[in-house]
Amino acid sequence: MQRDLLPSLLHVHEDDDLRLIDNVMLQVLDRGEEPTVKELAALIGRSDSRTSRIVDGLVRRGLVERYEDERDRRARRIRVSEQGTALLQRIRRVRVDAQMRLWEHFTEQEQQIVLQALELFAKAARRVRDEADPTVSDRRLDGRPGGREGRRAGGDDQGR
Repeated sequence: MQRDLLPSLLHVHEDDDLRLIDNVMLQVLDRGEEPTVKELAALIGRSDSRTSRIVDGLVRRGLVERYEDERDRRARRIRVSEQGTALLQRIRRVRVDAQMRLWEHFTEQEQQIVLQALELFAKAARRVRDEADPTVSDRRLDGRPGGREGRRAGGDDQGR
């Protein structure tokens, strides 16, 4: 399926030219968390120095922002910028359009099966995420600026 669909998606994103690691970082940051480089490195399983270099590139491209933590002036946090959010929305729109083109080829019964399977995939993905980082549920509502209570109040995990 990916071999059939990905080449057409690549043409749509030609101007964005995101590497997989860039996309992963943006997706992680788009959860509403605003981690430090060290916290982000732990979330994505990369070294602090490698993560910092990638973040630097995303900052230069205007996709993420670094800012001083109001509670701890020594800490610099990272968040998705407006430009990064717009890019993620474009990526999601392309993905949804591709999925809708596929959806049209299913019967009603097949659509129900696919929906059930996607729900199972989403539950499993959350379990994998929680096993990899058990504190993610605790951090989601910790009241930190831009956390779940901030930008994504009442948000769900749809699309992640």
